[in-house]
Amino acid sequence: MKHFLALMAPVLFISPLFAACSAQVDYYDYVSEYRSGVYIFSEDGEELKIYCSQRETPYSSDGIKGEMNSTVEVFYRPEGSPDSVEISIGDLGGEMSYQSVTQNFYMCFTADDFDASSVEVRVTADGSEKTITAMNVREEGVIDGRQALRCVTEYDGARFEKLTEGARFSGEIYIRLLYDEGCFYYVGVCDREGNTHSYLLNGTDGRVLAEKD
Repeated sequence: MKHFLALMAPVLFISPLFAACSAQVDYYDYVSEYRSGVYIFSEDGEELKIYCSQRETPYSSDGIKGEMNSTVEVFYRPEGSPDSVEISIGDLGGEMSYQSVTQNFYMCFTADDFDASSVEVRVTADGSEKTITAMNVREEGVIDGRQALRCVTEYDGARFEKLTEGARFSGEIYIRLLYDEGCFYYVGVCDREGNTHSYLLNGTDGRVLAEKD
């Protein structure tokens, strides 16, 4: 408890100054990546993950928000070692590429978040076809990206104040929904020199659990 209060003390000290600044700036306008959806299937060594995001294209950590596009990334790790894998999600899909470093198959295409409790994925590996169901990890009570960002600005207002001049923010912000036996959020603040300060948040109450440069 003493450690928690010690962390909060600087936030309480700068809060009046930051309140005046935040009234002029909507920091969510500077989000250049927001992973809003995560769908997962895992069974007997077979794993499929779907990440739904809105992010700048081309992607560049330069502190400047670019043109945004909606993307879906699919990562698939089969039980065996097929030479080729194709997937189909409704009218979307195609042949996946193999990534030797992570030892899984990958595909990325333009689409909005499915915003459903589950997603049916048809997988064809070396001609053998089956359908698997990837479940949405976001459950009731999990905050959204805008709320996660608000928690960070309240926690570390001094950092945002330093990058803010008038109604302008000199940086870009990344927000990613994560899942590891529960939902979390990664929030990264990147300045114009490409330096990023990162925060890990609890996905339900927005508490900052860790931070690093």
